[in-house]
Amino acid sequence: MLLVSVNALSQVPMRPLSRNMSTMETIDWGNIKVYYALNALDINTLGTYEDLQCLEIGKYSSKYYSSFVFNSDSLIADWKAKHPHAQSVPRLGELGRYPNKWLCYTYSEFYKDFRKGVLLEYVRMPYGIKNGYWSIEKNTSQNWQIKEDTLLINGYLCQKAMCYFRGRSYVAWFTMDIPIENGPWKFAGLPGLILKVYDDKKLYDFECVKIEKSKISFPIKKYSYMGYRLIDRKQLLQLVKQLNENYFEVAGIKFTSTKPLKKIDYEPLELE
Repeated sequence: MLLVSVNALSQVPMRPLSRNMSTMETIDWGNIKVYYALNALDINTLGTYEDLQCLEIGKYSSKYYSSFVFNSDSLIADWKAKHPHAQSVPRLGELGRYPNKWLCYTYSEFYKDFRKGVLLEYVRMPYGIKNGYWSIEKNTSQNWQIKEDTLLINGYLCQKAMCYFRGRSYVAWFTMDIPIENGPWKFAGLPGLILKVYDDKKLYDFECVKIEKSKISFPIKKYSYMGYRLIDRKQLLQLVKQLNENYFEVAGIKFTSTKPLKKIDYEPLELE
């Protein structure tokens, strides 16, 4: 059990410790990586992003994950190898606007299996929660309405599309120059790659900042996720909601102050 002072720590989920980077296996090979800024205050400044996320697209599957977290974990793994007797580990790498905070969409990986038509979501829990969780769902392609509006994003001519998905209305911009039916997070189903998508309240905004195409295929790797527990998608949503609104209690963390902690408002991507 962890004892903390609320004067030194607000009740927000704390980022987990770095993970073991040696337990990854190749599940596919890809030739394109697409990087998206999540909720950027300034699209040209990494430190203003909530996260920098990466979509790796292969022949049979795709992987979507936090580039910030992956790079930080990789740097820490290298540092540990060089300092095997260290008692503590520094924070390494860019982690965006909230470097010490656990955000569900930052500490999750999403795998779309094209052949089976399913999406696997693995959520790495915040500090104090022992096990991670994962869920599986059928193809999540949205029911899009394509519009005539166009917009130039990252040098690509994009077309507008709109949809309603699990409680929120979204606007997306996709490009026919890259005829791949994929996009950030769970978004898919348009006749071109989605380069920008946001909800009508502008709570979540994904925007492409870089596309890397390679003639030489790179491995798309998956962690072993040993110890992760399978859970229903809606149960997972409820757990994440509880962690964001009442982290100390869910994590079993005791605090020294007798003052009641203020409940934190949480706005998930999925409302249903």
